[in-house]
Amino acid sequence: MPAFSQTNVLKGDVLGDKGVPLASATVVLLNPVDSTMEFFGITNDKGHFELKDLKTGKYLMHVAFLGYQTQYKNVAVPIQGDGYFGVIILNPKPVSLKEVQVVGEYIPLQIKNDTIEFNAKAFKTRPDANVEELLRKLPGIEIDRAGNIKALGKDVRKVLVDGKEFFGNDPKVATKNLPADAINKVQVYDKRSEESDFTGIDDGTRDKTVNLILKDDMKKGIFGDVTAGAGTDYHYVGSGKAYKFSDKSQAAVLGMMNNINQFGFSFGDYMSFSGGLDGMSGGGGHIVIGGDNSFPINFGTPVSGLTASAAGGANYSYSWAKESRVFASYMANGSHKKLSESTKTWNYTEQGSFFQQQQTNQVERDTSHRVNFGLRYRIDSTQNIIVNGNFSLSSGFNPMNSQGSSFLNDLLANTLARTSTSESGSLSASASGSYLKKLNKNRSVFRASGSFNLSNRESASRYVNTIAYGTGQEVADSRFQNVGNKSLSYSGGISLNQRLAPRLYLEPEIKAGNSRENYRKSMGIPLETDLVIDSLSPDFTKNYQYLRPELSLKRNTDKVQFTAAIGLELGKLSSNLWDRDPVRSDLVYLTPRISWENEYKTGRRLSIFYQSNVNTPSISQLMPVVDNTNPLSLMFGNQNLKPEYSQNLNFHWLIFDQFSFTSLFTSLSASYTRNKINWARNIDQNLVQTLQLVNVDDDFNASGNIDFSTAVRKLGVKVNTSVRESFNRGISLVNGIENINTNLSHRVSITVDNRKKVKWDINAGGALTLTDTWYSIQESLNNRYVDFSWFGEVRYTPNDHWHFNVTADITNYTARSFDKAISIPLIGADVSYTFLKNNRGILTLQGVDLLNKNTGLQRISEMNYLLERQSNIIGRYVLLSFKYRLNKFGSNQSAFDIKIKR
Repeated sequence: MPAFSQTNVLKGDVLGDKGVPLASATVVLLNPVDSTMEFFGITNDKGHFELKDLKTGKYLMHVAFLGYQTQYKNVAVPIQGDGYFGVIILNPKPVSLKEVQVVGEYIPLQIKNDTIEFNAKAFKTRPDANVEELLRKLPGIEIDRAGNIKALGKDVRKVLVDGKEFFGNDPKVATKNLPADAINKVQVYDKRSEESDFTGIDDGTRDKTVNLILKDDMKKGIFGDVTAGAGTDYHYVGSGKAYKFSDKSQAAVLGMMNNINQFGFSFGDYMSFSGGLDGMSGGGGHIVIGGDNSFPINFGTPVSGLTASAAGGANYSYSWAKESRVFASYMANGSHKKLSESTKTWNYTEQGSFFQQQQTNQVERDTSHRVNFGLRYRIDSTQNIIVNGNFSLSSGFNPMNSQGSSFLNDLLANTLARTSTSESGSLSASASGSYLKKLNKNRSVFRASGSFNLSNRESASRYVNTIAYGTGQEVADSRFQNVGNKSLSYSGGISLNQRLAPRLYLEPEIKAGNSRENYRKSMGIPLETDLVIDSLSPDFTKNYQYLRPELSLKRNTDKVQFTAAIGLELGKLSSNLWDRDPVRSDLVYLTPRISWENEYKTGRRLSIFYQSNVNTPSISQLMPVVDNTNPLSLMFGNQNLKPEYSQNLNFHWLIFDQFSFTSLFTSLSASYTRNKINWARNIDQNLVQTLQLVNVDDDFNASGNIDFSTAVRKLGVKVNTSVRESFNRGISLVNGIENINTNLSHRVSITVDNRKKVKWDINAGGALTLTDTWYSIQESLNNRYVDFSWFGEVRYTPNDHWHFNVTADITNYTARSFDKAISIPLIGADVSYTFLKNNRGILTLQGVDLLNKNTGLQRISEMNYLLERQSNIIGRYVLLSFKYRLNKFGSNQSAFDIKIKR
């Protein structure tokens, strides 16, 4: 890092050949030895630039502007006087060169309209670095410890490779698996929707996108790597990656296996084993005390249990024309998990509270297969087809046993011992497509779209429950349960976008669809011939038909996008149990929508969005037959539930200064839901709970966050601060009495890291979370939780052969309302040595949880209870691995890649 006392400045002006100031020209100081970027700046509206806090030394100054010839100047810092270098004149590039053509000119950083383009050669990385490590070095790009990317102040939604999808829509698959030295350039821009690109009508959709442009050499053969490793306590890892790219096609194959709780290549791989977001949360909203990231290792926090897993995948795309391509990817995963959990729950009623504890041991064996595919077909200049689809197949096996107890006023009320075995399987498929046709000399655009989703899920389980009440009475109950859940939904729509005046459009649209679900369960007593209990074995069907007309008015300019739409949802909801008469309801809802976005200045954007939504009850929420799988917690749906009707308002304000790469992002959101679906809970004298879903009057959520990032040049650091506020007011019923549960959460975090990451990459930070919870039925139970965590990470790469990394995390959980305060320190370290010809071999020694202090702890605040869950985790281990790189490059090459063609 530069010393605090260094105040060297380099100033100047960049003009065109006619003396016109060139705004947003890039001025870069290069290391004359290897041409890596040392300092950079961008000219302001008057063509003036100023580089501050420079190190004393000699540099090669590179000045570039789109459409002009690049200038190179030798510079020795400090400059005499006030550091003013002078005026730099750039001449326009000639339209053509008859005898000599210069291609592949080296430009470290360039602004092309709304795109910032980085030349990867200007940012030195170690030979084994992946794309994520390269992105960390780029100015204006931030990556958190979970691998989430933020570019120019906004979250990155897509990462493309040569402008094409790579393994679906998960950005981390590309950034965590592709090698950094395969990348030629990195482009950052706001990508419009594909339909907007075709029609030229801006629909206001913007996805911050990173496009990775490969080196030409990488399109001439196969590259990748293989890895194998072993460690203490019989831990092992193995992986392989192979890539083949060309101008028209992309092919990739990935494979891995390990027993260190790593599931696959992306967040989606983990989700396939967790039952989606519902499986992670257990259903319903909750607040996790002590962290805002409940995702597993490689995505932020450790995974509970001990897991051995294997995964493999393949990706292929082919482009036969500039705007026409087909692509598909396949992922397969398998895992074997041993999980032991201890759970404590404090439940609140109007009379007081009671306490429950449970110990669970289970094994989870899961397999999953996923296929994603798509087609982009530009028939001609007036017709375009877009198709997307996916297919998935999964299965699972889950033996489990548990023991639980409930206490009232410290006296034992009941116990439950449970042993069960279950098998499950699911098949699902979905597809969507759209056809667009330009009419009337592009004054009108006709759009036809359609989609379908189908799924079939089946499970079979057997279990034995043994219940003992405080009186000594004991009851054993043996059951089997077979469940089938099938669904089919399809929809279609047409619209006509008509230009009324320049940049003013009117679009009538109508959509129609149908959704049908069937839930069938057989439950009974396992005998030689299973005895089905009819009253517990529902055959239940839900059907929803809807018609959604909408009329929207759009006004788009270079700076402002405005849409106002008024729509209706006309629906028919019906459900029937067995052969009884169906329960029917006709629905009519007004669905207005307004969006406004104004980029009132470069890097300044203000947007407001309002929308209303209708959420019909799911089949499991409607099904009125009791689920008594847990005899101490009887659950009922409600066939008379009404749809939830919500109003949502969002406000966003972004300020990004491209000259200093300072960003400020402010977001406010609020939602009001009428007829919110929540639980009504009744608890008897034996602490047996009966839960039924009901509509409550309303539910209100509000949240806000401010994210600020800037460079403190004198200290050579970059600072990121974040303030997040969230508020929820919800209603639940406990023994017939309304409990108004209010949660207010505050979170403040700060992260500091060094700016120049040539050899040292240092970042550290902390977060403070304060949560207030109020219960209307028992104000004495109102509580406040304060949790603090901090982390530090140091990466050191002294040369092309050695790399060192040390990480430290400490999380502190307060004791209030829980048994005790807990502090969890996690220390990890690894060292890598690169050797063999062209740096093909990498030997890595890794230590995880070196203090052996990790514990799988989760604390949750729900509507009327607190929960603490502690799980077994992998603990301390040391692993030695070897990686062999299949690519033939790796030696240092000159950063200048200038070829002369005659």
